[in-house]
Amino acid sequence: MVSSFQEFADKFKIEAERAIKAELSKRSLLERIGFGFFMPLTVNIVTDQGVASLTILQDGTVHLSQRLSPNPDSTIQAHFETLEHIYYKRDRTQFTQAEAEGRIKITSYSLKGQQAEGKLRELLGH
Repeated sequence: MVSSFQEFADKFKIEAERAIKAELSKRSLLERIGFGFFMPLTVNIVTDQGVASLTILQDGTVHLSQRLSPNPDSTIQAHFETLEHIYYKRDRTQFTQAEAEGRIKITSYSLKGQQAEGKLRELLGH
C-alpha cells in the first residue's frame, strides 16, 4: 500500500493508462476510432484525504490533475482507506459490501460515464 492519496492517485493513473493502451492495442482501427469518439472521458476521485481528476484522451493517455473537474463523466467517492484497500485486494465481495454500506460510491453523469463505470468497477475488483 502507499502512504498518501497522491501516491495512490499516481499508481491508479499508471495502471489505468497501461490497461487502456493494452486494450486499444488489441482493437481494430475502426474500434480505436470509435473509442476516440468517446474521449476525452473524465473521472473524479473524491476521498477524505484528497481529490484528483483523471482524464482519458483518445490515444489512451491518462492525465492526472489534483483538482476536480467541474464536468466529470463519473465520480468515485470513498474513504481513502476503503478505496486503497479495495484497489489493492481486488476482491469483488469486499467491493460489493463497501458499496452496500456506502463506503464507496461510483456515480455516472453521462453516457460515456455509464460505459466507463464497468471498467472502473473492474479496476476496483468488482
